[in-house]
Amino acid sequence: MSNKYENLSFFRQRIVRKEGTRMLIQEEEYELLLRNDNDGRSSFPEKLLGEAIVDHEEHKKYLKKIECLLEGILQNNSGIYSINIDPQQLYYEETFLLFERLKKFKQKLKIELTEHLPYKREGSYGHQFLLEQVIRLREMDYEIVLDDFLTGINGIDQLIALSPFISRVKISKLIFNRKVSDSTFYSFIFETAKLVHEINPNLSLVIEAEETEEILEKLPNAWYYQTYYFDNPSKIN
Repeated sequence: MSNKYENLSFFRQRIVRKEGTRMLIQEEEYELLLRNDNDGRSSFPEKLLGEAIVDHEEHKKYLKKIECLLEGILQNNSGIYSINIDPQQLYYEETFLLFERLKKFKQKLKIELTEHLPYKREGSYGHQFLLEQVIRLREMDYEIVLDDFLTGINGIDQLIALSPFISRVKISKLIFNRKVSDSTFYSFIFETAKLVHEINPNLSLVIEAEETEEILEKLPNAWYYQTYYFDNPSKIN
């Protein structure tokens, strides 16, 4: 019987600083994007990943493949890499054991907490259910990133609770596309940045999926950007 995870791979996309609309490569930094290779085509394995995350035994098998891929990437490539971790995965001990084994690469690996609601939530109704797990990852000296701020569970309350233990917040333009104008988004993003930095002035900010040259030119050079405008994802495995 074939291993249904055998065709998983990672693509990488640069996270950059900019000057106007020109990319400044001050250091190599990327987000790892999970893909499934099928008949020469690569796509995000939404169904496969969902099944692996909600089933504990499947998750163990899935992590074995992810560990193999990460070992190869971190061992054989320069740069810093961010990997997405679903909140549900933080309820499985093997997730922490994985990052314990990868501690030799901790300076090259960041953990991005995605916005999805855990399939099986634990703790009391008002419990900040990621806090204990995030502290545990920080005690391993990993940098923690709050992904897709203002979507799913990654709202303001989550940011406030986790702000002492995270280093970065990412905001995606995708949720605004076809809903609000570029000028409205431009105004909103500055107010959101003020909010983030009032909560923790040391947090860096990454803007994702902004492809408009006019808007990019106006946004601060001090922020980071992850966008097709600067870099198309490419396979790394």
